[in-house]
Amino acid sequence: MANNTKKKIVILGAGFGGIKAAFSLCKNLDKLLLNDKYELILVDKNSYHTYTPTLYEASTTSKTLANQIDLKSIITFDLKKIFKNKNISLLQETVNNVDLIEGDIHFDSGKKLKFDYLVLALGSETNFFGIPGLEENSLTLKTFTDAIKIRDAVWSKYEEMVNAGKKELEIVIGGGGSTGIELAGEIKSWLCQLEEEFKKCPASVKIIEGMPNVLPGFDEKVVHKVTKRLRKIGVELLLNELIEKVDPGKTVLKSGRIVKFDLLIWSGGVKAISLMGALPLKREAKGRVRVLEEMECLPQSEDLKLYGKIYGLGDAICFYNPETNKPIPLVAEAAIDSAKIIAHNIIEDIKITESLNEKADYKKFTPKRYTYVISVGGKYAVAKIGPLIISGFAGWVLKGLVELYYLLFNVLPPFQAIKVWLKGLRIFVQNDRLG
Repeated sequence: MANNTKKKIVILGAGFGGIKAAFSLCKNLDKLLLNDKYELILVDKNSYHTYTPTLYEASTTSKTLANQIDLKSIITFDLKKIFKNKNISLLQETVNNVDLIEGDIHFDSGKKLKFDYLVLALGSETNFFGIPGLEENSLTLKTFTDAIKIRDAVWSKYEEMVNAGKKELEIVIGGGGSTGIELAGEIKSWLCQLEEEFKKCPASVKIIEGMPNVLPGFDEKVVHKVTKRLRKIGVELLLNELIEKVDPGKTVLKSGRIVKFDLLIWSGGVKAISLMGALPLKREAKGRVRVLEEMECLPQSEDLKLYGKIYGLGDAICFYNPETNKPIPLVAEAAIDSAKIIAHNIIEDIKITESLNEKADYKKFTPKRYTYVISVGGKYAVAKIGPLIISGFAGWVLKGLVELYYLLFNVLPPFQAIKVWLKGLRIFVQNDRLG
């Protein structure tokens, strides 16, 4: 599986953070001429990276504009192509267990891998919060397969509605976070065609949110603009409402209200994957693994000795902003920044080990105001860059530029990134009507 004579730097997870950490470590190991002593290994259950910011668009793109193969080519990227000619070993394996005491990673295949440095970038899984019937009666949006399932389900339910002579397709989205809002806006736009009067629209789209407003924790001005836009395009907001249970075709709210649906999509929360919960690492109040400013994980108790050095990033961990005492947001930019810190600190540690430096210059993670863009149906988005808020068509244009930036500087080689971006732009420009 790997060269047993070399020390191993293992990254678990090929999301934004995992890929950035791999690139940064690879570059520095090459620079220090240490590839004969250290092996960099990236492990993921898939052979590709999923560009998650565009999943909601894949789930609402008409089949007449793009087939499944077209969509997959602009949303999932082969890891072998991403790391072509790089000194990175790729393993397609599903992690079964990580023994942090002995330093072994166990895979479903029965194989195992020793590590000296470990980066936990395993991401998250959907949190159903133990709500009876929710998982069995809903769809989620975490993977490309999920996106295609949603697209096929919406189209199938629409055809059933027409054949049954029903006047309206009822779609309910649980959760008013960014994913729920983008899905609601795009589904409404897709089925209703934005230039038509919404009273004629054959689809009812509702968002159920437990807080007093959508986008809890976001800037108030952003929330206001997003809420106004959702209501303008005919998305109904059920605020301060919690789902108590779900039966086939209906959600029962804690208020006693019953909301019927033809299709329920759950986007109400995520949690660190179950594997993380079994690791003997220090956690915060909600159960996520907590990391230091250097992004290093700590043992569950002081007397517990961990094998090697263990770092964490992205949805798998929690880092509290020392100024606000709030966890950093689960956004790609934060994961990428964390990856840079981790790569730097691992290299600094290696320099000490290899007697290249007398003292390590470790870096600490510094939270910042992250840029975010939220699409709300058609060619309309709300973006926040520092104190500046941009909405409407300009926000939609900015969204495309942000996606190009991520592809160019964090995922793909320049030529391939531009090619993929232009193909996606062609498809999504046709799919998004001007709102």
